Amino acid sequence: MLATPGIPAERVKMLREAFNKTMEDKEFLADLDKRSFDLDPVTGEELERLVKEVMSQPTDIIARMKKLLGAE
Repeated sequence: MLATPGIPAERVKMLREAFNKTMEDKEFLADLDKRSFDLDPVTGEELERLVKEVMSQPTDIIARMKKLLGAE
């Protein structure tokens, strides 16, 4: 799940808590099992950490990745 920038911190916290609770809900997980659906959730905190790491790369690395991905 993603959201737009500028969401109040309180709302982000609420959404993350709801997501985390859903990922631990026994009924939800049992339903996924019945459907043979693989789930590999990543918490909002972990995604935020990864985004910050990616966004903090040196400009030469970003330029190189853009070239490799054909995004220039």
